[in-house]
Amino acid sequence: MRSPKHKEVAKSYAAVRRISRTSGSSFYRSFWLLPRDQRDAMSALYAFARITDDLGDSDEPILLRRHWLDCWRQTTAMNLIGEANGEIRLAEGMEELSAEASIDLVGRAREIMPALRHASDRYSIPSRYLLEIVDGVLADQQKNRFDTFEQLEHYCYLVASAVGIACLYIWGFRSPLPKQAAVDCGLAFQLTNILRDVCEDAARGRIYLPRQHYEQHGLDEDDLLNPRRDARLRCLILDETRRASELFDSGWRVWDSLDDTGRPMFSMMWRTYRALLQRIAEDPDAVVRHRVSLGMRQRLGIVSKHFVGPLYRRLPIPPVEIGSNLNAPDNTSAKPNP
Repeated sequence: MRSPKHKEVAKSYAAVRRISRTSGSSFYRSFWLLPRDQRDAMSALYAFARITDDLGDSDEPILLRRHWLDCWRQTTAMNLIGEANGEIRLAEGMEELSAEASIDLVGRAREIMPALRHASDRYSIPSRYLLEIVDGVLADQQKNRFDTFEQLEHYCYLVASAVGIACLYIWGFRSPLPKQAAVDCGLAFQLTNILRDVCEDAARGRIYLPRQHYEQHGLDEDDLLNPRRDARLRCLILDETRRASELFDSGWRVWDSLDDTGRPMFSMMWRTYRALLQRIAEDPDAVVRHRVSLGMRQRLGIVSKHFVGPLYRRLPIPPVEIGSNLNAPDNTSAKPNP
């Protein structure tokens, strides 16, 4: 018979699987490339990041959102540091805060923390990376302008690279941790998201492209807050796609350290984001009209090449995009996937 603690963890894993499944994220399907235990751990990590994002993206006043996130961070730290099988602990005052909040912080903590704690313990995920995920959402509450690319890099590390490094612990890797490649990969993914969301972020009064870069093209804040077809903005977008392309090249080096079980999911995520970057580079004016995305046929093509064994084994390693110009036609010089 299962102990009460085993039942609590099993119930929590069922909850994080449900959150992941109903999130609408295109990457939930990539979890199925992993064995069951790793897939469940990814669901716990995703649910934690999803709830953290929801706290930051709510319509409540910014001071209240910060208070929620501070409590969420404290609760996360209290449950990840120390005894893994103890009772779920809550930050001081969290129950009173949750009673008046539009988001049930206490309910969410009790729902996902057992699974997150179990996954973190099982795969030895350093708590610092999970806490940095909360720090990234907190940073988003305090600043949505960046003067330099270095400032943007730090933000991207918190909201993307820290998540990616946590994933590496779940997927498995050969020491040493390929940290710089993972940081570059997360930066490439997030910079692609920023380029894709120029129009959407402008509507929310946010500018993530660094002032240092857009002023070089003769643009000011108003040009980014009211984006329109403009040769200067087009050049800025193309410059950023080239910068992201170099980061993708560096990020692919994660592959060399990954265990075999983690390689398909990493490959699928890398190739999906790299294809999205290619789409932006081919039509940089599109970002001022709508949120750029891949077509259904292209998405299904990438998915099928990772879920169908013979197709996956024929994928070129390294990808044909490595070291290539964004607008250059594909070539097939890379060797097949071993």
